[in-house]
Amino acid sequence: MEGTLSVLFYRTERLDREELIDPTLSICAEQGLSSETQTPLNPREITVDDENRVTVYDDTRQVRLNFDIDSWSGPVGSVLTISTDAEGLVSAEESLDTEYTGFARDLVETIRRLTVEIDPYYVSSYNTWVMNGETAPTPEAVLPLETPFEIERLPWLGVYSEPLIERFGGRERVLATPAWKVEELDNGSILVITTRTPWEGYHEKLPADRYLLDGADRDRATGTDEQTPLTDPFAELESGEFGADVCVHRDDIASEFVDEDLRLERVYVDEARDLRRTDVDTFVRNVVDDAAGETADIVGRMLADLPADATRDDQMVSSLLHGAIPPSFVRLDDPNDENVVTKVMDLDVDTSKHDLLVSLGRVAQQADFTNADLATMERALDNLQDLDDVDGIDDWIEDALL
Repeated sequence: MEGTLSVLFYRTERLDREELIDPTLSICAEQGLSSETQTPLNPREITVDDENRVTVYDDTRQVRLNFDIDSWSGPVGSVLTISTDAEGLVSAEESLDTEYTGFARDLVETIRRLTVEIDPYYVSSYNTWVMNGETAPTPEAVLPLETPFEIERLPWLGVYSEPLIERFGGRERVLATPAWKVEELDNGSILVITTRTPWEGYHEKLPADRYLLDGADRDRATGTDEQTPLTDPFAELESGEFGADVCVHRDDIASEFVDEDLRLERVYVDEARDLRRTDVDTFVRNVVDDAAGETADIVGRMLADLPADATRDDQMVSSLLHGAIPPSFVRLDDPNDENVVTKVMDLDVDTSKHDLLVSLGRVAQQADFTNADLATMERALDNLQDLDDVDGIDDWIEDALL
């Protein structure tokens, strides 16, 4: 990997020279870093330049320390940046089960100790070689450049303090993150290294991104959710019955369902086993009565037999073919009735509505789940509409429904 690895330590309060520079140099010395002359590092003999920078060495590798003392920008600001060449940091040939050795081991241990010493709000890492996000997220995606604090992608190596842990769903959830290494540090912060090889697979979202940032459950985040057989809940409906489907336009089909693309469609099943809109009687999709085969084949069956009046703008693909979604979630007694699907789609929450429906569906799959339980679930969804604390709705969903 080419480029420069940078690790940045962010705090909500600034540190003075004695609180930052002295302990950082002491920890570097204890980790075996040396001066330019390859002599053991003596913090008392090291001086920083006019820009509060100093270079130390791990054998012949330069490790640059940049202390940000004089230009505090708050409310969350960088106080320390560690930079080094990314090339040769980790051998891609080693097994995923192999712990880091050499400089990578020393760097991670230095980050651990500095986290405990200076207690950062957030530690992030990025690679300057890739600035367009094709291989690794851009610095703007993994560094807190906005207020309020936002993270668009998890960095390869990150450390998260208590406020961020709570934002991600709590300590227990963060410690279960699907990543190469997840570790609770002595100060309570949690270290997450997403992949053993830095930035491997970062051309698309990683399981840790989907889990912590998108709120997906662990199975969906890791793709094991795909092992659940696909079934069409509308296959249980007879001709003339009504239902509520959640669809994306055929041109918006992607590997993940994004709330912005989802459309609630109130439909009925016609004699040809097609779903048609109840208000304008236009084609939506075919009902998939045979859900055997590969995923792509099953998806294709939703638009395999188009009626003569079907326009491209009308054609949709359902997001509800996940095997956890029961027919009771989609069935309507009347076109204007409400059910679990319509109530979830009406929520104003950050939680992925598709993932919420799947999670609720798993609850409904339990052997002792009754019609009374379904009614309770629907009432709970009604109660969500009355909550004023929008920020707390996602926690309420998890506690009350999941």
